[in-house]
Amino acid sequence: MKVAVTDVGFNSLKMVKYKVEPDGSAKSYGQLGIIAKLGEGMENTGYLGNEPVSRTIDALRLCRETASLESIDHVILVGTSPVREAANREEFLKRVEEETGMKMRVLTGSEEALYGLLGALRSVEAASVLFFDLGGGSLELTYAEKSRVRRVLSLPLGALKLTSMYADKDGRFSRKDRAKMAKQVAQLLPSRRELGLDRETVLVGTGGTVRAMARYDQNENDYPFDKVHNYSVGFGSVQSMSRRFFKVKPGDLDRVDAIGEGRSETIAAGTQVVRTLMKQLGFERMTVSTHGLRDGILTEFLEGGARPSNGTTQREDFERLLTRQAQPPGLADDAELLGCMTKNNLIDERQRRILLSAAGRGRSPDSAQTDADAVFGILMSEDLPMSHEDQLLLAISVVRARRPRTANWLARRYKGLLADDAKVLKKMGACLRLMEILDRSKAQFRVAYSGGLRISVVGSEGPFPLELARMAALALSAAVKKPVTIFVSAKERERHAGLVKVGS
Repeated sequence: MKVAVTDVGFNSLKMVKYKVEPDGSAKSYGQLGIIAKLGEGMENTGYLGNEPVSRTIDALRLCRETASLESIDHVILVGTSPVREAANREEFLKRVEEETGMKMRVLTGSEEALYGLLGALRSVEAASVLFFDLGGGSLELTYAEKSRVRRVLSLPLGALKLTSMYADKDGRFSRKDRAKMAKQVAQLLPSRRELGLDRETVLVGTGGTVRAMARYDQNENDYPFDKVHNYSVGFGSVQSMSRRFFKVKPGDLDRVDAIGEGRSETIAAGTQVVRTLMKQLGFERMTVSTHGLRDGILTEFLEGGARPSNGTTQREDFERLLTRQAQPPGLADDAELLGCMTKNNLIDERQRRILLSAAGRGRSPDSAQTDADAVFGILMSEDLPMSHEDQLLLAISVVRARRPRTANWLARRYKGLLADDAKVLKKMGACLRLMEILDRSKAQFRVAYSGGLRISVVGSEGPFPLELARMAALALSAAVKKPVTIFVSAKERERHAGLVKVGS
C-alpha cells in the first residue's frame, strides 16, 4: 500500500510518500516540496491573498497528479497555521475541494504540535523530550515525559511571519528591528520552570529552518555523513549562525547549498527563534529530527484510518499511540543473552541497546549474501532512534561480525566520530557473530553465568553447528576477557542422533 501525506503550511507545501509493508511498517520513498507562501501578506490583512491561494492550488494539483501517476492508494491533506487563522478559511477550503477534488482537514495548534511529537518520537531516543516544530507561521512546543504529554503550546513565532513583520522589503533587518523581534520572541516563549522540564529533558527540533541549520553546521565542520536526522547542534554553533545570517543578504544566502533559495529569506529569523529558545530554556544542544507532523499523521492513519476533515484528535488519543511505539527489533533469546552479559559487566547498558538493535537489523533474508560495504551503507542510511555515534558503532559492529578487515578500515576512516568506541568494536562484533549463528540455526538456548558465560543449546531445527559456535565463543571470550563456553544439551544431541539414524 502507498500513502501520501501532504501538509500546507505558511511558507511551504510538502507531500511525503510512504510505502506500507504487510507487517504495518512504513518508510518514505520520496517527497515533493513547493514554496507556495500561502500565508504571504496575512499579518497585515488576516486573509489569504488571491495570488498565494492560486499558487497553493496549483501546487496541490501537482500533488494530485503525482499521486495518480504513482498509483498512491491514500492521500491525506491537512492545513496548518495559515488556514486555521485565515478569515476566509471556509472559502479557501471550498475552492481547494472544487479545483483539486481533495478535502483538507485543518489542524488546531495543539493537534499540529502533538502529531509532530508522535512522528518524531518513533526515531528519537529519549524518555523526556521537549519537541518543537518551527514552521513559517507558528512554533509548536510539546513536552512529553514517558509517553505522557505534559504541555502543548502553539505560538505565533513562525520564521516567515517574523520576517514579514520585522524585515524590510529586501529581507534585511536593521539593528533596531532585530532587537524588537528578539524581544518579542523572548516574551512569548515560556520559561523552563513554566514548562516543568526535568533535568534529563532532550531538546528535539524539526522544520525546514532547523534542517537547513543542521546542514549548514555539517558543511562548516566537514561532517562525513550526508545525514541530518538525529544530528546534534550545539548552542555555540546556533549563536554563530544567527549572527552570521543577519549580516548576509538573502540573495547571497541563496547560493549556499545548505540553505537554498526557498529558505534564504527566513533563515535569519528562524535561527533567532532557535537561539532564544535554547538560551531561555537552558539547552546546550539541539537534536534535529527529519520526522514530525506528516509521520505522526501517518501513524494515526495506520492505527485507525484517516480522520474526517472535521474530526479532531484528543490528547488521550496521542498518548495511546505513544505507548505503542515500536520496540527495537530483536528476539527474546537475544534479550536474555545480552541481559546476562550486562548484569555481569561484560557489556554496558549502551552496548546492550545497540547490540539488540543491531541483531534485528542485521538479519534480513539476504543480509548474509550482501556485500559488507553495502550493509554499512544501508544501516547508516536508516533513521534509527539513536545518536550518529551509536549508529556508527552499530553499523561497523555488524560488518565486523562478517568482515573484520573491512570493519577495521571503517573504524580508521571514522575514528574522529568513534573516539574511544573503537576499543569495543571487537567485543560487539564477536557478540553479534555468536548471536547470528544461534539465530540462523534457529537455536533455543539458556544462558547462565558463573565466573564466565555459559550457553546451553536445548533445541534447534537441524544439527547445531557447534564448532562454528565454539570459534565464535572463543573470539568473544578473548574480547570480554572472561570464559565463554557453548555446548549442546545431552537431550538435544540424542534427538538429532535419532533423526540421523532414521533418515539413513
